Amino acid sequence: MRKPSGRHRGTNKTLSFASVILLGINGIIGSGIFLLPGTLYQEAGLGSVSAIVLAGLSTTLIALSYAMLASKIDDDGGAWVYSNRAFGAFGAFGAFGAFVGFQTGWFGWFLGVITIAAELAAFLTALGGLIPVVKQRGVYISVALVIIAALIAINLIGPNILTFIDNISSALKIIILIAVIAAGGYFISTHGLHVSQPQAVSSDFRTAFSTAFYMFTGFSFLPVAANKMKNPEKTLPRALMVVMLIVIAIYGMAQMTTIVILSTNLTAETLPVAAAFATVVGSIGKTVAILGMLISILGVAVAVSFDTPIEMASLATEKTLLPAVFGRTNKSGAPFVAIWLTIGIAAMLVVSGSYLFLVNLIVFSAFLQYITTILAWFKLRHDPTLPAGIHLPMAPLLMGFALLLIGYLMTSATWLTWLIAVIVALIGSVIYATDTRRRGE
Repeated sequence: MRKPSGRHRGTNKTLSFASVILLGINGIIGSGIFLLPGTLYQEAGLGSVSAIVLAGLSTTLIALSYAMLASKIDDDGGAWVYSNRAFGAFGAFGAFGAFVGFQTGWFGWFLGVITIAAELAAFLTALGGLIPVVKQRGVYISVALVIIAALIAINLIGPNILTFIDNISSALKIIILIAVIAAGGYFISTHGLHVSQPQAVSSDFRTAFSTAFYMFTGFSFLPVAANKMKNPEKTLPRALMVVMLIVIAIYGMAQMTTIVILSTNLTAETLPVAAAFATVVGSIGKTVAILGMLISILGVAVAVSFDTPIEMASLATEKTLLPAVFGRTNKSGAPFVAIWLTIGIAAMLVVSGSYLFLVNLIVFSAFLQYITTILAWFKLRHDPTLPAGIHLPMAPLLMGFALLLIGYLMTSATWLTWLIAVIVALIGSVIYATDTRRRGE
């Protein structure tokens, strides 16, 4: 999963269609496909492939709401910008609308924090497959804190190596998945196609369906970059459809490949993609795959650790939705308060929460943003002060269905996930209520 960027990479203001496709694929593919196939197989058996495909198609439907709003509002910021614009226009309810916009932005920042934690947890899990001692709790925490310290240093001093890491990690994750799928094709040609259900499958398709959403949440990067595209009204919907279909195909084939190669052993593998590759090409294949995964996952963690504090600082300075202290910068121009707060909370999460728990928390937080975005579209779709934007056939019916689907999937969240969401919302409410600058004091 790749979070929407809070910054512009490069100065290109006219992304071509091919560039948009590559941008979208890179933005969506993250650690999920490398670590979750076994979990999905345990939850839904052979139906895990269907869960991935349906999650991808459902995410595409949700993504269209972002696309339609991005074609009308070209401000950076995504969900919280749309919510603030929509609900802040209710006249006497303008204060409430601003609060909704704030909470959407607040959860957007929290989504970035959890993503950093989840990617670091994924990195440490993969590293444990290469260096088993990392699986020990004390070593796990020590390595996590070293990486956290490095992320803070990179952010405070300046992310000069960010682009290089990003480009390398982007290429490696695609290469690894293509290699694994190719290995699966070779395996089938030599051993035949045999698939089976895991003996202890929980038959919880709804949970598998919800978990699979994590693999696609990076889609929102594309609509945020709409103002850099050529003819976004035409380019964005087509690009979203093409990107999602490509990613769904890659994910579906990768899931099926791990099932075919590992069979019922898949449920016991913490690094299923690497294990499947090793089964075909030998132990060296597992080492190569894990090394590639480590660089790929770390690249995402570094990028998100840079984007998320900037998003918080922007909410405090440009948008004045957070107290000014959150936007304070050091001599290098880095928002040091936002950096310490963002990465500090991510550190606490990564040493206390499991990867799967963090994934479910990310999905839940993303669902909250999807709901406000779709509701914002309903409010703004006929707004005479905005451009006409993209019009899709049966859009109200499709968006209504998306809301019902999200509501259904949120019922699979655990009580702890709901509790954390409530606590985060309450903390945000206190900060919002006590911001004297917003009240003009």
